[in-house]
Amino acid sequence: MRTTADASVGPVFARLAAPRPERPTRLFVVADAHVSPTATGTWKVFHRSESRLRAAVDVANDLAVDACVCLGDLTRDGREREFAAADAVLSELSAPLVSVPGNHDVPKVWDDYVAPDATAFGERYGRGRYPFRVRVGGLDLLCLDTASAGGRLTETHEGEVSAATLDWLRRTVDEVDHPVVAMHHLLFHPRDHAGSFPDGDFYQLRNHDPVRAVLAARDDVLALSGHLHLPTTTARDGVRELVAPSTCSFPPAGLLLEAGPQGTTVRFVPLADGKGMAEAYVRADAGNAHGQGIAAHADDGLLATLPRVDERVDVVGADVPGALRWR
Repeated sequence: MRTTADASVGPVFARLAAPRPERPTRLFVVADAHVSPTATGTWKVFHRSESRLRAAVDVANDLAVDACVCLGDLTRDGREREFAAADAVLSELSAPLVSVPGNHDVPKVWDDYVAPDATAFGERYGRGRYPFRVRVGGLDLLCLDTASAGGRLTETHEGEVSAATLDWLRRTVDEVDHPVVAMHHLLFHPRDHAGSFPDGDFYQLRNHDPVRAVLAARDDVLALSGHLHLPTTTARDGVRELVAPSTCSFPPAGLLLEAGPQGTTVRFVPLADGKGMAEAYVRADAGNAHGQGIAAHADDGLLATLPRVDERVDVVGADVPGALRWR
């Protein structure tokens, strides 16, 4: 388990032309911790969920980041004992925590227990009722509830942005200097990120088109998402999306964002040693379709060639914001 950060931190995962805040700002981004004090096994490696989140807290503390951003599914299924276990780990975090709920964190119609609604989740781990904005260093975090659309999950774990949230986003995104949108579900389809993926439609926002249209009007928005458990990034129509890996399932890791006047560098930060990575891979490969899909992308060289995208320089080194160079 990684408990200290050395000078290299981790390999560069992406170089982005935006955001470009005047004030250098560092965020440690994590997702899909699925903390459970009792569950074991499965492709999500539940029995490591607490220790992997603890490793993420250690890294955030060692790096003295401006904030730790959690992109949802903090818990296995929204039970109080899971939140209590997560709280015990997060109590050691030195940096401010900013979090959005995932589909596993909010009430569902089939629950036989009381899970906190999104407002209660925001009061505990965010900045109150969603949506909200918070300034972190030189960045403006716009935090959305895509997991419950303001209510209870019914027959699906798909995501949606409520009409009220979309109106808020339309107003707010033009009021801030360097917008970073934090949410659980994806703006782009997994195939736009990494090609084919099992049950790919499940991971994207149902109403992704109007959300993307709002963000595309600025041409410098970075969207942070979780849910997929697959670290990846893409850009379309001026909107960049960065999907964080899970802290517990393969590959257990977080992302370090370092934003400044020259753009944003993203580093992939492992949260397990070689043995832990191997265990997570074996469980993913033997797991359900989702886990097997991630293992298959690893087999195809998911992290073999980094950075995944480089849009900060052209072939002679000049800035070219908005022009992606895929690796």
